[in-house]
Amino acid sequence: MPTLFMVLGALGIGGILGYAAASFVKTATRVVAIIVGFIFIVIQVLAYYGIIEVHWDAMQSLMPSASTAAKSGFSALWKILVFNLPFTGGFGAGFWYGWKH
Repeated sequence: MPTLFMVLGALGIGGILGYAAASFVKTATRVVAIIVGFIFIVIQVLAYYGIIEVHWDAMQSLMPSASTAAKSGFSALWKILVFNLPFTGGFGAGFWYGWKH
């Protein structure tokens, strides 16, 4: 099984940068998920005690489907990350490896 350094060495600077970008994106999404989860719990506690009233059905109708939002968000992020990169293949492979490990 190839080690991380063998894979990234073969991919060059693009692989190293892709791995670093994936590590950042994974960490950032976890932080955002924690914040969103905390806010949801606070809202539910306030609703439980009758302090606020939440109309989840109205909120759901305002939001696009989760799959549509995820696809468009990742597509936009990917376009930004590989803009003007001459080593997109290595970056993509490094990003994939960093996301999976």
